[in-house]
Amino acid sequence: MKVINSEITQYWVHFQSGGAEKNRVYPRALIKCYHDDDFILQINFYPDGKTLAPNNYDKRNKLVYLRYPMSMYPSVLDILRNEKPIYFSYNLNLNMGHVRTGKEPIGEGEMDADFNS
Repeated sequence: MKVINSEITQYWVHFQSGGAEKNRVYPRALIKCYHDDDFILQINFYPDGKTLAPNNYDKRNKLVYLRYPMSMYPSVLDILRNEKPIYFSYNLNLNMGHVRTGKEPIGEGEMDADFNS
């Protein structure tokens, strides 16, 4: 089973409008993810209720494309903004990928004002 794993160290957000082809559904937002300066993952967000094209791996450019409904955008962006470390994995055999945090202690949460003195 071939699996691609990498840490995400930087990201770039892009909102898209329009599209010339009538029968094509264009992503409304995308997030480009990098490991240092290497572009490794593009997460495309499509209008809710639309059939998503399968995830895929561009072997020539060594780039993974994950596709989610637009309703997932706030959750994915929240993880990228507020967690560290962040990783992604992509299983080539299953055509399945995910973005995830690293291991975190239970109850870590944000800094609690009750304990700041």
